[in-house]
Formats: sequence, C-alpha cells, structure tokens
Amino acid sequence: MQLGVSSYSFKPLLASGELSAEAMFDWLRSKAARHIEIAAFSVAPGGAETGYDLSADDAMLCRLRAAASATGVAISGICLGASFIGEDRDQQVDLVKRHVAMTADLGARFLRHDVVPWSLRPTDPMHVERELPRIIDTCREIADFAAGYGVTTSVEDHGFFINGSARINQLIAAVDRPNFRFTVDVGNFECVDEDGLVATRAALPHASFVHIKDFYKRRAEPGPGWLTTLGGQFIRGSIFGYGDLPTEAIVRAIKASGYDGFISLEYEANEPTLFGIEAGLNAFRRMWEE
Repeated sequence: MQLGVSSYSFKPLLASGELSAEAMFDWLRSKAARHIEIAAFSVAPGGAETGYDLSADDAMLCRLRAAASATGVAISGICLGASFIGEDRDQQVDLVKRHVAMTADLGARFLRHDVVPWSLRPTDPMHVERELPRIIDTCREIADFAAGYGVTTSVEDHGFFINGSARINQLIAAVDRPNFRFTVDVGNFECVDEDGLVATRAALPHASFVHIKDFYKRRAEPGPGWLTTLGGQFIRGSIFGYGDLPTEAIVRAIKASGYDGFISLEYEANEPTLFGIEAGLNAFRRMWEE
C-alpha cells in the first residue's frame, strides 16, 4: 500500500497562491506521503480552471517533474474531467488521449477520466441506459489507445450519473479491457445513497486506484453548504475519520482485499487545508495498523 494525497486536496491554497506546486511536494515529503495524484484542474492558474489543459501547459509539467524528482514524492496518476455524450465527443476523446500520453511521459501509469459532467443527474429511469453504448465504446477506444503507453485507465464513482458499484462494475465488464478499471472512491458512493462500506467491498476486486475521504451525513438539510444526494439526503466533506462513514471498517475492507496499490486522500472539508490533510493521513495510518 502506498499512501499519498490528491492535489485536489490543496486546491484552495494553490488557487489563492498561498501554496506553490513545489511547496505542495515539499509538504508531502515532510509528512511521509509516498505519492501525489494530480487532479488536472487543481494546478490551473486561479480562476482559469474551466477548459484548462494540463497536457498543453509545458511550464507546469516541467515544474511537476522537477518537484517530484527533487522530493522523491512520485506522481502516481492523473485525474481528468471529460464527457463523451455531447456534440464535442471527438474533441473530448482527443483531450483524454493527450493526457494519456502526458501521464506516461510523467512516469505515471494511471489515468482516471470522467465520462459525463460531474453534476449531470439522470432525468428519467432510462437516461443512463440510453447513453451507455456510446460511453462503453469510447472507454474501450481510450483504453486501447492507453495500452500502447502502458497506462491503465479508469472511471470513478463520481457525481450522480455513472456512480454506484453495480453500475460501474457493469461498465467495466462491458468495456472488457484489462487496462480499464475502477478508481474506487470510498465516499462518493454516498452521492447516490449507496452504503460506502458495502459498495467499497463490491468495487475493490476491480480497483486500479483507491481514494479515501469522509462525509457528514444528514437526512434533513442543516443549512447552506451541503450537497444533496440523488435520493435527497445531505452530505458534507469532513476530515477522514471525523465524519459519519464507517472509515475503520472501510480501511479493514481495503486491507483484507489484498489491494496493495496507490491510495490517495481527498480532503474537501472546512477545517484549514493542511491541518485537515495531515489529520486525515494520520487517521488512515492508525486504522491501517490496528
């Protein structure tokens, strides 16, 4: 098991300029993190996240390579937003393929891409079924392309449309490529009201990467700042181990599964960023050793 952090966790500090990409690597080294997973939009200049193309930002790529080399904190993978169901499908495929090549050039071997916009919610019971054939074909095309670079592609339980352990396991089986897998986010199943522990257990046999996070959960909306799930419940990010998910049981399930790859902490709570990340790393390490 190799524990690290997603750059998404540092987004508030990166966007404000309080933390540079280089300082992010330095901080991770000081906390004994083994790797960093780069969420592409998180290293965009503040205010320029929409439409940002990391594969075309040579200056940032050089900085990331240099920081990884200087600190020994490996770049483990890339996370990228994408949508394969719009009129710009071909352009989106080209974008993902460029990031595949970029992933390999950075010395990483894992690329998680979305397949629809994160915020998209099904509008009727057959909405997902209508879109699945195009999503399956596109994921297969990208996986075949990535195989030539030694890159494993994946989808994540992300958002509200392609989420849930059964749905993503179905997608993986339909794409039917050995290098197309599951980025298992132990918390995001809650967006579609699936129990995080049960879903994680179902997803782990197909995992190429694991994200750990925690949420507070409420049945009634406490006030502003809470995300409404597909089933009308309410969740909000917490420090890992501080929220309402059964994090200790989830960690035991990951360990019992034999998964021995990269694990990234994703932090999106309201406590100060560096405090929240460090507390989450420490909580996971304690749970793993118990």
